[in-house]
Amino acid sequence: MSAKAGFSANPKVVSLLRGKPKASDATVQLVESLKAQVIDALRDRLNVMFDGADDLLFEFAERASNNNDRRLFFDTMRAVRLGRKNMLTQFCDAYGASFGAAPTPSITPISARVEEEDLSLQKTESVELTIAVSNMATKAEGLYKQTLWEISGRVKSLIDDYQAPISPEALAPATICKAFRDAAEALNIEFAVELVVFKLFDRLVISELNDLYTRILHFLKQSGVRAAATGFVQGSRPGLGAPNDAGFEDSVEAPSSVPPSLQAPSPAPGFSGARGPAPLSGGPAREAAQEFRAPVGLAASMMMSPSLDPQTLASLQRIGAVPPNLATYSNASLAADLAAAAQGQVIVGWTPRQTTAYVQRASLVGHMFNDILADQHLPNALRTQFDGLRMSTLKVALKDIAFISDPDHPVRSLINELATMASTARAGGPAHMERIAELVAQIQKQFDIAAESLRKPPPEIELVGTDQAERFIEQQMAQASQRRQAIVKKVRRIIAEELQLRTRGTTVTDDVRPLLNSLWAPMMAMHLLHHGPESAEWKRGMAQLDRVLQMLDPAREELRGEPSVRGLRAELESEFTAVGLASGRVAEALDGFERALKLIKPGLPVPDPALDNLAPPVNLHVPSAAGAPEGASELLEQLIQPGAWFLIHDPDRGESRWMKAVAYYAGLDCAAFAEFNGSNTLLLKSRMLLDDLLARRTVPVDLGPTARGALDRYLARAA
Repeated sequence: MSAKAGFSANPKVVSLLRGKPKASDATVQLVESLKAQVIDALRDRLNVMFDGADDLLFEFAERASNNNDRRLFFDTMRAVRLGRKNMLTQFCDAYGASFGAAPTPSITPISARVEEEDLSLQKTESVELTIAVSNMATKAEGLYKQTLWEISGRVKSLIDDYQAPISPEALAPATICKAFRDAAEALNIEFAVELVVFKLFDRLVISELNDLYTRILHFLKQSGVRAAATGFVQGSRPGLGAPNDAGFEDSVEAPSSVPPSLQAPSPAPGFSGARGPAPLSGGPAREAAQEFRAPVGLAASMMMSPSLDPQTLASLQRIGAVPPNLATYSNASLAADLAAAAQGQVIVGWTPRQTTAYVQRASLVGHMFNDILADQHLPNALRTQFDGLRMSTLKVALKDIAFISDPDHPVRSLINELATMASTARAGGPAHMERIAELVAQIQKQFDIAAESLRKPPPEIELVGTDQAERFIEQQMAQASQRRQAIVKKVRRIIAEELQLRTRGTTVTDDVRPLLNSLWAPMMAMHLLHHGPESAEWKRGMAQLDRVLQMLDPAREELRGEPSVRGLRAELESEFTAVGLASGRVAEALDGFERALKLIKPGLPVPDPALDNLAPPVNLHVPSAAGAPEGASELLEQLIQPGAWFLIHDPDRGESRWMKAVAYYAGLDCAAFAEFNGSNTLLLKSRMLLDDLLARRTVPVDLGPTARGALDRYLARAA
């Protein structure tokens, strides 16, 4: 027994039968508070994982090179959806149980235990899972080494000096990973799927624990828990000791007699310290700079010794190859000067500082456009146009450093918005891509500036710092991620709306829903992503849906004959299997569909309330001379969504130009539009806007199936 802890070592006073002294109420309260906040934070982090699993797995499936991998990701998506609630409960229970003190011997690393076990007596799958858990823990210990070392010293102080009921490994990454493995067993899934679930956990939880450990350390410091002089205790690997730099205050000081927070039973502070309680985890709404990291050294090398990447240099050389007009300083002149400056040549009239600043900014803009053009979803028909935007955008950055420093710069936001629209253009079909191409060409004119204004930059032009460059790169990485998410969301929206529109008035029972939601919808999403709505694959899938719905019509008994049902089933099985959907799920869903067909009795269809409540049909009427009727107002409410792009006919200018919708004011019977930066607002009365829609002088650029169907019906009735 330690004399430092204040207990006598005399056996006449302290008998072995009396055991170890109990922790004070304040100590127990502090540990319980720590435990509750850590569990809440990990639960929040798991919820973030579950919320993002669908998008991530769908992206993996879309990138998969073969049907087996694609089927694996779809199976994982289904397993995570079904097991989410149970996994959360199991994880919190498992981690909570491991948090308390236990009379365990010295901690043996997971990797060491694997080597000691007789692997020949284990199933290979079990060994692989154990290794996966070990790898995750090792990764986390490397990522958060210094913070974990400080935490471990304070936990050791709590255990040795205050008999705190906490395990030495309570906060170790290995404990968190082990609890997740226990929870994953509740899914009862095949081994390959379980490995994918572990990868999700590694990517969305383990890689995001820095905030958790930082707040734990702050909590212990604020609670007055000082660190014992110790190495890294919690699940440490052999040879893993204290960090080299000793810049942490009181990290190896001897504990005082009683930490301030243990002197009285007052509630322990939250992890936010003196600022009051705060959630431990930032949740899904995290800053882009926290989620994405620029490659180490990239920004520094780009700014300290600026040069242009091959794509940007080639683009400038191509523009600069045009014979310059000696009377004016044109884009060709500026492009030739930039290309020469990037290659170390002296430009007449440019100081070294000006040259460095210009090449720095051009380098970052080039990096931005290379990322956009690297998107595999960007249609080839639009790549040339986006490469053409490079020069206009580069001039904006040369003129104003805010393009680099401010993520909300109007032109920078515009380029990212156009890139997102272009990356999702294939899902809208050829007509949509043509409108996007026209939009890009027109918008470029709105922000293009004269090269002459850049001929003589200011003498004290601001250089780009490494920190600025890193933030710019990280923010563009976040934009690229958002573009991928936008593709998935748009595809899902289109599929959901098509399914809703086509099943309106059809009774869809629980036996039929798996066929539509779990098989047909994923298949059509893949067709839309890869082939577009004009493809044979998409049209074939729509025709198959129509046949399914016709068979569900009680009045079409002739379609439910055995040969017809058997033929449709064989066709659907082939289609679903071809896109990588699991054969077991296919058979189960088709069996349910056949059961539903056998239960249908001839007669009038019974409306499905669940479907009817999703979105009421739009009541559209032909416009009259008296003004826009109620149906037209409903149409405009669907079309005029803030931020939506329109080719708007401007009666004052007598021309059409691309503008963004600001709002539709039903009470004022008008709609407002503006240019990309909010300037040059245009107000149009509803009557005038409807007339322009009918005459095709005004065209929306991107409508979903519901809004497109409403507009088409309106135009058809008006005709």
